[in-house]
Amino acid sequence: MDDGVRLVHVSAEAPRLVWELHTRTERVGYLDALDSESLWISHIGVDPRYRHCGYATRLLRAVLAHAADLPVGLVAAPFPSWREPGLSHDHLRAWYTRHRLHRGSRS
Repeated sequence: MDDGVRLVHVSAEAPRLVWELHTRTERVGYLDALDSESLWISHIGVDPRYRHCGYATRLLRAVLAHAADLPVGLVAAPFPSWREPGLSHDHLRAWYTRHRLHRGSRS
């Protein structure tokens, strides 16, 4: 995808992993995870101006590729990001299910 938004794997203290999406001038979104015997996704946030463009999916795919041989767990719940509400619990659950992540397994 050549939309001028680039993925950056940000340095963080282990076991924390952080990926960000950036334009030339600003951060578009981020994903926080904890890496151990399993990879635990804790936060995904996308700036409201960039929502519904596939950036959260891009972040999720990056972390799943990074953890291709690890079980992936979710510690995800809606929270205000950029001081605006994100997805509701039901919408968040549906979004992860669409990406083949659901209770008890990763396909």
